[in-house]
Amino acid sequence: MPEYVKRERTVEGWELLKIRDAASPRVWRLVWAALQIGLRENKLIEIYEEWLVQRGDGYCLAPSPGQTKIKGVPKLLPLNSLAFEALLGTTSRIEGRFSHQWKAGNSFKHSWARTCHRAGVHDLPFHDLRHTFATWLTQCGVDYAVIQTLKGEPLPGSAKYYIHNCDRRLRDAVMRLEVFTRAVLSGQTLAEVPPSYLEQSANSGKMVPRDRIELSTPAFSGLCSTD
Repeated sequence: MPEYVKRERTVEGWELLKIRDAASPRVWRLVWAALQIGLRENKLIEIYEEWLVQRGDGYCLAPSPGQTKIKGVPKLLPLNSLAFEALLGTTSRIEGRFSHQWKAGNSFKHSWARTCHRAGVHDLPFHDLRHTFATWLTQCGVDYAVIQTLKGEPLPGSAKYYIHNCDRRLRDAVMRLEVFTRAVLSGQTLAEVPPSYLEQSANSGKMVPRDRIELSTPAFSGLCSTD
């Protein structure tokens, strides 16, 4: 593939179900973590239990810094319950690195290739799960600035100085992602909503920040409904 062609492959729902059936529990946990956290495979594999931080609004992950400016890593990532379960698993273990069976991304590639082969899924490098993470966030109505922040990628110009209530917006984004992911795995489809943090108020005609919308409003209920 020429360098100037940007890859846009994402995993389809049916592919994910096949991978789930074909994967070992440890591989599936890493797939799960990639779809909920969005880190590159090397960064996922090197996560230590000691990097989890409990805060008032839930758990967060403080990953190691990126080796280059191009491959950025966020300083602190909020974790939804799916991400937390993916990291910890259900098997008793000692403290340390969650994915200790793999030294790095290169050693994991063989396990991933075997899993995709058994599942009958083709042309799906593990990095495409990071693309899927970003795509699903967009479908959840999360705006570009928040997605870039979750991915650890720089914002253009001075845009980073205009992100207010960042922690709350990041937490809201991963919670929306959890709802969306559960729907995908249950074979359901959620309607897409505009990727904006502003909603038109039906009552007052004023623009209301999305992170101030109550859970009972049609805007949020429509997104989270699984009927």
